Amino acid sequence: MRRLAGTGKKLTLELGGKAANIVFDDCALDQAVEGIVNGIYFNQGHVCCAGSRLFAQESIYEPLVEKLKHRLETLRVGDPLDKNTDVGAINSRMQLDKIVESSRRARRRAPRSTSRRASCRRRATGSRRPSSRNVAQSYRIAQEEIFGRC
Repeated sequence: MRRLAGTGKKLTLELGGKAANIVFDDCALDQAVEGIVNGIYFNQGHVCCAGSRLFAQESIYEPLVEKLKHRLETLRVGDPLDKNTDVGAINSRMQLDKIVESSRRARRRAPRSTSRRASCRRRATGSRRPSSRNVAQSYRIAQEEIFGRC
């Protein structure tokens, strides 16, 4: 951008990535859950507008997580060419390694919550690890596209 400034050359910047799902208490929870699932799992998340963040109003947080947990348990994982598959393959071993490393780094660095909500999140995700809640904007997981260049 700096190199082209003032040269008269045209430039288009790709501004995708780190898209957020924002859920308020007046939503239809079932429709919100479908939107969240479609937003992150469309094309296995290999899109620059994948909904990789979720912000929910506190008053609906627990029911939203419970419904999301139930919906995620029903996703069909399989052949990406099968029209009945919800989530297909990651595109490469390098991409899978990047996803695993990003998740590991986020869990290690993010603040841990020991509240009742954390217990709910652990039940919802099936993970015994504390949830990464209130991730700081300075964290790499909050800044980088997981499906960007490896």
